[in-house]
Amino acid sequence: MLPLPRPELQHLEPAPHGGDAAPGCVDFSTGVSPLPPPEAVLEAFRAADVRRYPHPTALPLREPVARLHGMPLDGVVVGNGSVELIWALARAFAGPGRHALVLTPAFGEYAQAVRASGATVDTLAAKGPPFEWDLEELLATLRRQKPSLLFICRPSNPSLAVFPLEAVRAAAKAAPETLVVVDEAYQPLFEGVEPMRPEGNIVVLRSLTKVFALPGLRLGYLLGEPRLVRAVQASLPPWNVSAPALAAGRVALECLGQVDTVRTEISRLRRAQQELLTEAGAQVDATGGTFLLCRVPEARSFATAAVQAGIRVRDCTSLGLPHHIRLGVRLESDHALLRAAWRRVRETFE
Repeated sequence: MLPLPRPELQHLEPAPHGGDAAPGCVDFSTGVSPLPPPEAVLEAFRAADVRRYPHPTALPLREPVARLHGMPLDGVVVGNGSVELIWALARAFAGPGRHALVLTPAFGEYAQAVRASGATVDTLAAKGPPFEWDLEELLATLRRQKPSLLFICRPSNPSLAVFPLEAVRAAAKAAPETLVVVDEAYQPLFEGVEPMRPEGNIVVLRSLTKVFALPGLRLGYLLGEPRLVRAVQASLPPWNVSAPALAAGRVALECLGQVDTVRTEISRLRRAQQELLTEAGAQVDATGGTFLLCRVPEARSFATAAVQAGIRVRDCTSLGLPHHIRLGVRLESDHALLRAAWRRVRETFE
């Protein structure tokens, strides 16, 4: 006999993600910026003193983040990637006997974290494409179910839809007992998307790694009312952010003036990539930031064939879109390979 884990963990399989390209494949499965990271950030990472413990609650980074957003210090918590904060939110506000609502299609870690906490998950799916949620249906669902958590990915990964700010506020007002989590990890990469500001029962997740191509750094933060944020901080272990990540994050904040230039170049690359995909026979249903969402006959088999053709794409079946694959924007040096691979895979479905 061996000790038994909590029952909700026994059959919880990892959520599928991009970023694990097969050997010899060019990875189009993630939405990280294709541009190189700022050298100053890399230098700060290399120079960090790893002989000492980092601050237990990431204070050296929380302070400049708080100043940047005009937040009180205890209204900011920093995590080892925004995913760690999603799991901490579930530990703090979900748990056995509670449930959460997720607007889908959506990042798989919302439901994963909630289920791991012992809570249950309900979903409200967007209609489309074009992907849109019925606000009246959402408000009615919130009033009826009174979930502990509502997760809104804004812009949505993978549908790329942008949930309106006024709709977020309406949802929060309709369910004051619900913590509304607005995940804006990709917001800086999207043109014309106004950021959400935390207020009342709305908290906002941000990432410091997507726009500067630093996914291996693992660094994100949460903004919100101090009483809410303190509960998330209490759900994290001490020293959850390493000294190199803290050092690099401080410099990344100083590089935010480069974001407009990065976003403009990514927009140019995305348009070029969309044009070549259309020429290769692709049906592009949505674009934005570092993503293109393409309709295919069957996403799982298409993604498998794409690997054989030399590219890794994101099969969106696990995200609720079995007829779509998501492509990240890459540099023009990879575009010829993408065109050839897409044509080769498309031929197998004709």
